[in-house]
Amino acid sequence: MSKKNKKPINKVLIAIIALAVVFAIETYAYFSDNPFSFLSKSSEEAEETDSSITEVTAEKRNIENTLSSSGQVSTGLDEKVYLHASYYYDELLVDKDQKISEGENILKYTNGNYLTAPYDCVLTDYDLPEEDAICTTSHYVELQSLHTLTMTLNINESDINKVSVGDTVNITLTSLEETIQGNITTISEVGTYSSSGSYFPSTVTFINNGNIKIGMSATCEIVVESVSDAIAVPTSTIQTSDSGKYVIVVNDDGTTTNTTVETGISDDDYTEIKSGITEGTKVQMQSSDSSSSSSSSRFNSFLGGGSFERPSSSGGSGASSGSGMPSEMPGEGGMPGGMPF
Repeated sequence: MSKKNKKPINKVLIAIIALAVVFAIETYAYFSDNPFSFLSKSSEEAEETDSSITEVTAEKRNIENTLSSSGQVSTGLDEKVYLHASYYYDELLVDKDQKISEGENILKYTNGNYLTAPYDCVLTDYDLPEEDAICTTSHYVELQSLHTLTMTLNINESDINKVSVGDTVNITLTSLEETIQGNITTISEVGTYSSSGSYFPSTVTFINNGNIKIGMSATCEIVVESVSDAIAVPTSTIQTSDSGKYVIVVNDDGTTTNTTVETGISDDDYTEIKSGITEGTKVQMQSSDSSSSSSSSRFNSFLGGGSFERPSSSGGSGASSGSGMPSEMPGEGGMPGGMPF
């Protein structure tokens, strides 16, 4: 075959290869949520990302570090009250699980005497003789106090040395939307292991205000650390390196300096700064709501300005616009769609 016949064949092969590449790219972009994520950001995207860096000022704040635990309200006293031996049982005067006020009669003996409630309570169980039968030391009524109540507060091992018996706890009743105070009365010496760290159950005891029922859901919260008028910055401004923690300080001339800081306690938003910067110091903070250009924009930029739409959620077919797919074979002067071959 002569050289004159080889050149057209090479052009056709190149054109076919180019079309195949363009078709593969457009097909991938059509079905992919993030095509060409490896491409560099557009100048517009870079500008948007830069604008997400803001300046905040170190200021004095009160910071509290708290721990909390949710659960149900339980009685603080559950006991069996035994019947008077040698008395004869007559009748039970109350229903199970109903409130019994202090001093109210619970049962009657045949001699006219009564067993009365020693405190506000509910009757949860009993073992009684037959009517008109003699009572023995095995007969009882089981009572749960409605006056003294408890909850369990689970203390993480990292905080166990920060709390003590007697510490004040705030108890928030979910359904009542009110908060009352109690105190830690016991702390278990035996922890329970979990993947997030062992915890130690503690008992929080409080007095019923008259509205609380056994079994209600509530949340216990205790302040384990607090500091007043501390120099503080948003926790997100604090960076960590091999040499320790630092913040990016914004100087008066607009330049920045990485400044080592010593941190103290933190709450959900702010961290105490013990040393390194003073009140009024400006530091940089990276905003969490920075925007970026869509992947389709980067794809179209890569193709040379064309755009391509996806099908709608209703199932309709997508439509191409701009210079997405080439409509005809290239001539000798160039490649389709402005592809940079």
